[in-house]
Amino acid sequence: MKLSRIDHVALSVKDAVKSKDFYSRILGLPEIPRPNFSFPGIWYKLGDIMIHIIQQPDQPEHVDRAKLSAQDAHVAFFVDNEEELQKVIQKVESENIPWYELENAPSGLRQVFFKDPDGHMIEIVTPNPASPYYESVYLKYYV
Repeated sequence: MKLSRIDHVALSVKDAVKSKDFYSRILGLPEIPRPNFSFPGIWYKLGDIMIHIIQQPDQPEHVDRAKLSAQDAHVAFFVDNEEELQKVIQKVESENIPWYELENAPSGLRQVFFKDPDGHMIEIVTPNPASPYYESVYLKYYV
């Protein structure tokens, strides 16, 4: 058996409309057509990966949106450079969404974390040439 790639990531949410606002307007993900399932949801495509938002009204409450930890399960999105990362930071700040950056990340990346309306952790990453780990980790494993 040989797995060839990740096809999609699915996130269960309480309110698909509220989540659509977050993923479409705040993150700017491109929405794609979704089959007519018996439950509400939204599909997005970013590169070769799809993100499926699935409404489940019985979804248990997630942890407090203000509690941020890089160790929480999360979905990570890549931006090409620091300028794009700053745009993301400015956008989440303008929406009053708490965020934090993992200081001195041993990945050779800049890593910024915040949560969606249901408490799913979102990470935004970009290369950090100023990091002492940039050549030994980022260039070795990410490029």
